Amino acid sequence: MTTELFPSILASTSYLPALFVPIIGWGVPIAVFAFLFIYIEREDIA
Repeated sequence: MTTELFPSILASTSYLPALFVPIIGWGVPIAVFAFLFIYIEREDIA
């Protein structure tokens, strides 16, 4: 059973790099810059 299932799992995940590259390349920097902007613009930065 697992020998039949494993190749189909690998075949169905072949598109994942195409999803992770834009998420890492665009999503992470946008989130970091948004957090830094909100942190910098706060009035109560201790």
